[in-house]
Amino acid sequence: MFSLTVPNMATKITKTIFRDREVDEDRFAIVKYGVEIFLVNVTKGIIVYSAAALLGMLWQTLVVHLSYLMIRRHSFGLHAKTSLGCTITSVVMFVILPYFVKDVQLSEWMIMLISSLILLNIAIFAPSDTENMPLFNAQKRHNLRRKSIINTFFVLLIMLLIPFGEVKTLILLGSTLQTLMINPCLYRLLGRRYDNYEFS
Repeated sequence: MFSLTVPNMATKITKTIFRDREVDEDRFAIVKYGVEIFLVNVTKGIIVYSAAALLGMLWQTLVVHLSYLMIRRHSFGLHAKTSLGCTITSVVMFVILPYFVKDVQLSEWMIMLISSLILLNIAIFAPSDTENMPLFNAQKRHNLRRKSIINTFFVLLIMLLIPFGEVKTLILLGSTLQTLMINPCLYRLLGRRYDNYEFS
């Protein structure tokens, strides 16, 4: 039902945006698509953070989510094929997993090892494109890789400076999740094509 109502809502909102102007079909479709993406993300956010609130996990979910987004901003990676799949995956990644790992205490050497593996994977595999959004421009890929490394280093530095073990674990979880999203092994496991710019 949700998937049926979002396009209808997006159409109504887009018509409201252009109510005083004539617009061609292509322009209307582009704006409508943007509105749909916005509505889906808002709805997904409401569902994820409502689930977090029910489990008393609001700040933990926020820490994992922000860590993930900071690195994902330039490294990109896998997307779910459907809105429902994306919502379910988001609840699992940002609510269920943090719920089970929040009390895990990691030793200093484990933290350093995991941090090094995260940074290494970002340096090797970022950015990762998808079939729908191939990254054809080599210079752009180079710039995105550099920004991804800087973002990851910044997130991990914050994690190392924070004195609270639970927060360290949650930041590492968010960083690890995004590292998995760009890893070619997960692409192959899910039957998705990697390095899509090579198939132009």
